[in-house]
Amino acid sequence: MNFLRSTSALTLLLVAACAAFELQSDFSAGRRALLRGEPDNALSYFDRVARSDPGFIVASVLPRRSIWTYVGRAQYNSGKYNEARSAFEKALSHLSEDYVARLYLGLTLLRPPTVRTPANPFNLQEVTYALREGVEAKRVATLARERGVVFDLTSETETQLRKAGADDILISELKSIRAQSAKQSQPSESQRTQGSKELATALNGLREWLEYTRAYSAQGRFWDPGQEIRNQIQLSLKQLAARPPDWDRVISSAEGVGFKMEEESDRARRDEERELQRQQQRR
Repeated sequence: MNFLRSTSALTLLLVAACAAFELQSDFSAGRRALLRGEPDNALSYFDRVARSDPGFIVASVLPRRSIWTYVGRAQYNSGKYNEARSAFEKALSHLSEDYVARLYLGLTLLRPPTVRTPANPFNLQEVTYALREGVEAKRVATLARERGVVFDLTSETETQLRKAGADDILISELKSIRAQSAKQSQPSESQRTQGSKELATALNGLREWLEYTRAYSAQGRFWDPGQEIRNQIQLSLKQLAARPPDWDRVISSAEGVGFKMEEESDRARRDEERELQRQQQRR
C-alpha cells in the first residue's frame, strides 16, 4: 500500500513538473516573438499560458511580473489599448507590485481610446515580416500609406523595425500615418489624470526596485551600472510633473523605461554569467 501511494505521489509530481516546463516553454517562445516584433505570435503563446494558469508569475525575468503583463504587452504593441488595459488590470490583481504592468496601464490611459484606421491596416507583425522577406522599405512605406497602420511607433517597436530592415524614411512615414489617425481621438482629462497617477507610482516603484536590487542582491551590480534606466525614470517623472505636460514626450519616455527594463533583465544575466566564467578561468 505504501509503495502504491509513493508511486502515485511521484506520478503527480512528474505530471506537475511537465506542466510547469510546458508553461515556461510557451512563455519563453512568446517572449522571443515579442522581442522580434511579432506581437500576434507572442499573444498566442501568452494566451495559452494564461488560460492554463491565470496566476502564472514569470520568475525568469526580473522584476517578477504576471503572465497578464505579457498578454497586455503584446496587445499594446499591436495598438489594442482597450484589451491591453484589461490585461494589465488582471496582472495587478495577481501581483500588486508588478510595476511594469502598472507602467503600461498608465500608458494605455494616456493613449487615444480608439483610433480610426482603414478596413485592412498593416499591423506590426506584417511590417516586420515584409522587411525580413526582403521587401524594400520604400515599397513598405507605399503600402502603409495605402492601407494605414494599426500600431504606434514606440522605442521598442521602432528598434524592432530597424532590426528587420526599416530605414529613416519608413519610420518617419509610419509615425506620420499614425499621428494623422490619432488626431481624431484624444483621451479625456480624467483618463489622463488617472494615467499620470499610475505612471508616477510605477516609475517610483521601478526606481526603488533598482536601488534595492543594486544594494542588496548578489546580481545587483550588473543591473543598470551606468544609471541609464534610473536617469530615464527621473526624466519621465520630470516630464510628468511639467505643467502642462507634453503628453507625446511623457508617453515616449515612459515606454523607453519599459523597453529598457525588459532588455536589462537579459543583459544583467549575461554579464553575470560572463563574470562567473572569468572567475572560473582564473582558478
